[in-house]
Amino acid sequence: MSYTLIQGEFHIHNPDAPLIGPEPDGDTLKFAPRNRELVLRLPRPNHAAGFNGKGQINIRYEAIDALETHFSVAGTTFHQPLDLALAARDALLARTGFGKVTFFAEKPFKVESVEHHPVPGYLLSNGLDTYGRVIAFAFAGEPPSTDGTQVFLTPGMLEESVNAHMLGSGHAWPAFYLGMPAELRGYLGRLSVEARVATLGLWASAKGIPGKPVEIRNMNELQDMVVWPKLFRRLAPYFLEGHRDFSTLDAWLRADPKNRDDRLLLPNRELGNMHDLIVEQEQTLYLAEYPEDVVIVPDDYVLMEPPVATEPARAGSVRIVAALVDPVQTNERGHETVTLLNTSETGIVLNGWRLADNSGRLILSGQLGAGETIRVPLSGAVRLSNTRDTISLLDAQGSLVDQVSYEKRQLPLPGHSLVF
Repeated sequence: MSYTLIQGEFHIHNPDAPLIGPEPDGDTLKFAPRNRELVLRLPRPNHAAGFNGKGQINIRYEAIDALETHFSVAGTTFHQPLDLALAARDALLARTGFGKVTFFAEKPFKVESVEHHPVPGYLLSNGLDTYGRVIAFAFAGEPPSTDGTQVFLTPGMLEESVNAHMLGSGHAWPAFYLGMPAELRGYLGRLSVEARVATLGLWASAKGIPGKPVEIRNMNELQDMVVWPKLFRRLAPYFLEGHRDFSTLDAWLRADPKNRDDRLLLPNRELGNMHDLIVEQEQTLYLAEYPEDVVIVPDDYVLMEPPVATEPARAGSVRIVAALVDPVQTNERGHETVTLLNTSETGIVLNGWRLADNSGRLILSGQLGAGETIRVPLSGAVRLSNTRDTISLLDAQGSLVDQVSYEKRQLPLPGHSLVF
């Protein structure tokens, strides 16, 4: 899936009026893009991008859900165990590169001072959420490509993301939405499982998961429990309404399918709801599945039958088998090449096919016979990076036929082709 690379700065502090500034937590920061238009052009379900007067927008970190530090219900604020929730906040700020951060004693979620601010970085995003936040994988430092590049995201490219760090260190729960490719969900899910097995971070105290039922009788007990934040945000209003056990939870969830009984894709790939995920008795409950094994279906998403393709190329029918990434020529333009192999039993017309990398796309033409190879000289928009890149081959309908990635350490000597 294609993600837009958006350069900018991360913000957690309002130096002119810090007491009315941002309140960062383990999965919330503000971001100011260099080019606001890149965010405005992202797909959105309803609300436009929610920029403030300083040109900043809230990030909804893809794939992670941190413990709540200040969650409001009907004008009352609740939290999950604050030691772990604030540890997650501090881990996110440290990973982003803010350095030493202090908070006001009288308003402990407001930043009093910060060593480095703002911090440069970039997002990889494929859309906004229903509240106008930008859904993104976030990275500190310099980007691998130019602003606005369409990036075909692979698991290996996520290793340096703040999102992957938070899951791998056990500072955040997984929360996978339908818009994220299955390959990325699988990679991030494995990070979460490894953190849970090693009892890192919140996993040392986590309850309400398979094999670990949690007993809760009131709001105070709920705030002491390390449970999936999405479950916490359902239970907080439930207990606030005066419920003292879980005997009516199932009916309470079903009564509001939009705000309570979220739609989910269950591990058997059947469409279900939050009530299908929860196993409750009178005083205890637990999730029937681990969070990384379910997929959250947004309220605004309409499930449709997949369209019937008009004779698309089979995935893998043409393979990217090699690339000359680092030619010996001083001017590399026109000397970089990608080698394609037709693995099928028939010739394939390449008219309208495209080669794409993190910098752009190249339109192909001609025919590639059965079992034959073709060495495609790269010119124009496609410029292979000598640091890291992803090369994608798409057919005339835009379907992904093959994709490869590489890092600098994999590259052979200059003038030698990299074989995939």
